[in-house]
Amino acid sequence: MEAEKTIVIGLDGAHFEIIEPWIEQGKLPNIKYIIEGGVTADMQSVLPPVTSPNWKAYSTGKNPGKLGIFWWENVDMEGKQVYYPDERKNTHEEFWELIGEDSSAGVVNVPTTYPPREVNSFIVSGAPDGKETGYTHPNNLESELRDKFEYRVTKDRSLKTCPDEAAREIVELIDLRFRAGKDLLDKYDPVFLQITTFYLNSLHHFFWDDERTLEGWEVVDRHIGDFLQDDFNVVLMSDHGATEIDTVFHINAWLEQEGYLTTDMRVAGTMENLGLTKERLLELTSNLGIRDIAKQLTPQAVIDRIPSESGEINRESKTANLDWNASSALASGQGPVYIKGDGEKYQQIRKKLIKALSELKNPDGKIIADEVHRGENVFHGAYADEAPDIIIDQADGVHIQGGLGRQEVFSQPDDDGWQGENKRDALFVANGPDFGTGHIDQISILDLAPTFLHLHGCAVPANMDGEVLKGAFDRDSSPFSRDVSREQTNSKLRKQTKVDSESSEVRSRLEDLGYLE
Repeated sequence: MEAEKTIVIGLDGAHFEIIEPWIEQGKLPNIKYIIEGGVTADMQSVLPPVTSPNWKAYSTGKNPGKLGIFWWENVDMEGKQVYYPDERKNTHEEFWELIGEDSSAGVVNVPTTYPPREVNSFIVSGAPDGKETGYTHPNNLESELRDKFEYRVTKDRSLKTCPDEAAREIVELIDLRFRAGKDLLDKYDPVFLQITTFYLNSLHHFFWDDERTLEGWEVVDRHIGDFLQDDFNVVLMSDHGATEIDTVFHINAWLEQEGYLTTDMRVAGTMENLGLTKERLLELTSNLGIRDIAKQLTPQAVIDRIPSESGEINRESKTANLDWNASSALASGQGPVYIKGDGEKYQQIRKKLIKALSELKNPDGKIIADEVHRGENVFHGAYADEAPDIIIDQADGVHIQGGLGRQEVFSQPDDDGWQGENKRDALFVANGPDFGTGHIDQISILDLAPTFLHLHGCAVPANMDGEVLKGAFDRDSSPFSRDVSREQTNSKLRKQTKVDSESSEVRSRLEDLGYLE
């Protein structure tokens, strides 16, 4: 029997590690059913294993070297700036657009899809970079969702200052995604539907595996049960996995200690001495009920210079607080490292850093990196020359923190900070008429776009990096017996346009979630 529809549930930060104990305890029965009757794989995300770039790598089938997005920030050592190339997010065609050319596809809440592009059905852009207006195609869908579900894109409460309230709000948002998605499935009847729960990984980050995280997963499991029909393919996938943190490595503090980086933190230091920190100001404005107004009235340049309780500053302030002339290296969080210059001196610095980072251990003797790669061995494409010069694959339990201004190189997780960190091992489970059973060899997140295109009878563009996972299909199914069609032409590229989703509102949101430390 051929499937009528494909339902893909995107679970940000999901991996077997966190859900297997709950499955064994009988708390996630529908997920257990899908796993036991379907095909599973340990899927590898692209490096770094982070929401940005992995959701875009998933939807386009392209590595970050083609996308030009390497984390929540790019670093230009020669141009002396730290920035996010927001205009590149919507340059590349996404696989559901190609499915929609011959049939129909609907998308709910996938990160880095704001502003929404036209698709033959519907799209609802998602957090953390989406806004509360202009987030749907067709346009009138926004008011319909708001009127029917009181739908919203992002949460209001801070995970740092109001953790319990924020956790409850996240569970409500997860429920909203599914309720809206099922309603849109009935209304538009697409052959392909993707529903993604970005904030699930925020629960992993701040609460790891406690009851607040389980509650979010139980909501996911309950809604998945509604899709378990005989004629539906149901796929569970994630952009990366998660693991509990035991070591925080402040990589820029280490680079400064080793003589590769020099900071000028006089303004941030003065604010810290006066007691002006992000956490205190956030708590004060929240208690007074003026948080949103204060953000609107305070210039972004001022906000960027306010340090955290630990003395650190966020992404934009790296540009102003780094002595670029005296620095030869700068790191982002979770793996990317950039080195200034070229030629023999550049190669010497990179060789030394790769060796030192590969051998570096925390005070307990635990290694920091599973592997340390040269950028050109990981990234290829039009933007490869902008890629990190070094990319670290963090060891399990290690969180590489990329802020400036911290004094110590190693620390333990803060009580109000991240308890869980991303890892490269991601989740893939598929169940339904077209899919087989058992476990298949390790796959890449880049393989999913070609696989879903082939599943729906579409040709795979020549410039997609992934391969069709024929081994995932049932041997009696049409997608297994059909030859893979590879186009001779590339998927379309659109003209880059500035979309301004990287507003102060979005930057504050990313900071609250722990990305811009």
